[in-house]
Amino acid sequence: MELLDKIALVTGAGRGMGKAIALTFAREGADVAVNDVNLETAEATAAEVNALGRRAMAFGADISKLDEVNEMVERVIGEWGGVDILVNNAGIGNARMVEDMTETEWRHVMGVNLDGTFYCSKAVLEIMKSRGGGKIVNISSLAARKISLGSCAAYTASKSGILGFTRHLAFEVGPYKINVNAICPGLTLTPKVTLSPERIRQMMDNMPLKDICKPEDIAETTLFLASERSKMITGIAVDVDAGEFVVSQDWEGYVKRRKDAFAMGEPAH
Repeated sequence: MELLDKIALVTGAGRGMGKAIALTFAREGADVAVNDVNLETAEATAAEVNALGRRAMAFGADISKLDEVNEMVERVIGEWGGVDILVNNAGIGNARMVEDMTETEWRHVMGVNLDGTFYCSKAVLEIMKSRGGGKIVNISSLAARKISLGSCAAYTASKSGILGFTRHLAFEVGPYKINVNAICPGLTLTPKVTLSPERIRQMMDNMPLKDICKPEDIAETTLFLASERSKMITGIAVDVDAGEFVVSQDWEGYVKRRKDAFAMGEPAH
């Protein structure tokens, strides 16, 4: 077991990627504090962690509120003694165009995605330092590399901000043996995805790996970054996307240009 007796806090773990991460950690021996703004779904995930033989706590904290984050982390430390691993997974978005978006909508997305990542990270730093190190994994998005086609500018901006925050925090806390890294999932088949089976098959056919990520794929990469196998890795972002980013860089156009160049006997760049 790679995380035996480690204490992990996973936000947004009521379903989807967060739930897959929490259960993967439990299978690898970690006790898991499960956060979700929906307490009922957090409790359901916590029950599955318990069923795997590990301790679990469920929290319905809104991570965009500093006092709720601090209360949650203080309870984990008070009852379990510390936090070894933090996964900032919780995130939201909407489909509003900038011209139609209200300030409240903008602030809500930024509050959960970016402020929440800051609040939770800040809350665990002191205890991680006192325990001689720790792991922070921030779930960003492939939108941070390009744009979000299914969400809004606030989502793209917040997920881009997470990458900058990851790099800077890694610089600050590296001397304390705290690793800080990010993951940029591409399209992932979570309950939020409502594409038709035909559309999913079409998208799979367009992927270099001819597949689409599932929550468990994100969880496996998170496990690596939370384990000792990644002890010399910090400040980076890993794309987990079945090659989606390659496609987004006009792969088909690149291939056509290469074929045209070869046909004319010219080098292709």
